[in-house]
Amino acid sequence: MSTAIPQFVDETIREWDFIAFFAYDGFEASGRGVVGLSKDSEGTKALYGPRDYFDRENNQRVLQMLDDYNPESEFLVHFDATGGTRTIRIKTPDGGRNPKRVWFFEMLRRVQDEPETLPETLPDWFVSLCDKMAGTENENSRTSQST
Repeated sequence: MSTAIPQFVDETIREWDFIAFFAYDGFEASGRGVVGLSKDSEGTKALYGPRDYFDRENNQRVLQMLDDYNPESEFLVHFDATGGTRTIRIKTPDGGRNPKRVWFFEMLRRVQDEPETLPETLPDWFVSLCDKMAGTENENSRTSQST
């Protein structure tokens, strides 16, 4: 099997914030899964393939990878390549922003700037952190007003 990664996959992986956000957003919405990349005449397409798809396909190799990866700091990319379909595990580079962090800060931005783009439900851990930050902000506001 060829070890070369197609150019469109390499280019997409280099758009770190995009693919890291996409992967973690898929994880929060659907659980463990794989970012599927394909290219057609209109460009590169990304979709999130949840675990149950690979269960139905009985793809034991991908299922093992799904069990092993850490969604907070890694993601899986699935694509067609010379010699067949490949799935690779991408880890956050040293000193890089992991997928959960990319997702977290993008969602904070959306809360402030684009609330209409937020999903209908957000994870409890995210809501809890937002509540804590709002409480801290209110505390700081009262403290600065009294001095």
